[in-house]
Amino acid sequence: MVTDKEVVETGENRVPQAIDYTAHSLGSYLGPMDYGYEERFSTGFSKSASTFKYLKTISDFSYREGASLYTCAKLVERVCEKLSLPRMVVGESVNIAREVIEMRKERGEVTIASVSAFAIINACKRLGVTSAGVREVMEAHRNLGYRVKASTIIQISIDSPVKTRPRRAEEYLGRVLAHLPRALVKSGGMPAGYTNRLLETAKLALERVDGPSRGGHNPRGLAATAVYAAEVALSETEGRKKVFSQREVAACSEVAEYTVREQYVEIFKSRMGLIQEAVRSRESHSQRHSTETYPIPLLSLSGSS
Repeated sequence: MVTDKEVVETGENRVPQAIDYTAHSLGSYLGPMDYGYEERFSTGFSKSASTFKYLKTISDFSYREGASLYTCAKLVERVCEKLSLPRMVVGESVNIAREVIEMRKERGEVTIASVSAFAIINACKRLGVTSAGVREVMEAHRNLGYRVKASTIIQISIDSPVKTRPRRAEEYLGRVLAHLPRALVKSGGMPAGYTNRLLETAKLALERVDGPSRGGHNPRGLAATAVYAAEVALSETEGRKKVFSQREVAACSEVAEYTVREQYVEIFKSRMGLIQEAVRSRESHSQRHSTETYPIPLLSLSGSS
């Protein structure tokens, strides 16, 4: 008989699953809701509806105190698996979903799918996971057959006690640079080791942008613009052509080309002198540090003998 992996996996090396984060009913131990050939034509006890499927359904959904959280945890687990998110996101999402479901009892009905999407989005923010954003999480729920509205998630964020800090553009730099070589396949790609220089220069560029200047801008688009500003600073400092364009870096962060162009003119162009000065200072410091020699004390020959 083929059963769920929850039943098979045991021992110290077992991966945490949804049932480990929630109080659940007997259904999680009875295996899947599907039933076999014998039960399909079984009359049950005294011809009553007591087949395996019926009993398991009663077990899963009659225990109302934990049924909603367990159902939400299973959905969170499926979505995280589809998006290849770390296992720690599942546990953090279930903790967030538990608080939202408590609020759900007092302030009206919210679908389990909306709670799941809200919990995963905020868990990724708390843990600094940028491989999946709001769009990817909502699309994963829709692909599983659940209807999730952006307006509902916004309403949950307003009403729920769960508060998270907004994303910073620095968190998306790695994601933009990870997709950049793929966008430059036709043009020959980037030189070896150039990604690290871009990353450090983009960080320097963002350090020179204060909080009010960042307000109202998508952090993902701001990260893409910072990478482009880093390329402009490096190319002008080295007196060469740019390796990539605004269109190519915009495609790596799923923002429009005009967004990168407007943000560069509005935020980074006036600060380009400061960015280039910081780049030269960093490179001169690294070169000076690499050429420094340190005296190595010699062991006394008499002492060693």
